[in-house]
Amino acid sequence: MNREKFNDVFKSISSFFGLLSNSDRVKILGLLIKQELDVQAIQEKLQISQSRVSQHLKLLKLNNLVEERRQGKHVYYHVKDPTVSKVIESAIQFHMISCTDPEAIALLNELFTLWHV
Repeated sequence: MNREKFNDVFKSISSFFGLLSNSDRVKILGLLIKQELDVQAIQEKLQISQSRVSQHLKLLKLNNLVEERRQGKHVYYHVKDPTVSKVIESAIQFHMISCTDPEAIALLNELFTLWHV
C-alpha cells in the first residue's frame, strides 16, 4: 500500500472516532441501533432541540453511519451497518475494566446490553 493511501485510511478512522466524540451522536446511534425513529421521536427521547438532532443526523448520514427511509411526509432513520455497535461495546467494556464504582459498573452493564445487537 502506498504511503498516501495508508495516511488516507488513518484519516478516515480518525474521522470516524471524531464522529463518536460527541455524546449526543453516540446516544442517537444507541437509539437507532435496534429501531427506526424520526427526528421528533429522537428529540423527545433525548430532550435536545430538533435542530441539534437534525444536525447530528446529517453528519451521521454524510459519514454513512445512518440512513433514512421516507414514508409519506415522515423520514425515519436507522443505523446503516449494525457492526458500528461493536465499537461502542468495546468502549464500554474498556471502561468497565478500569471502573471500581459498583453503581457505574451496573450502568455500564446495562448500556452494554442496550448496545448489543
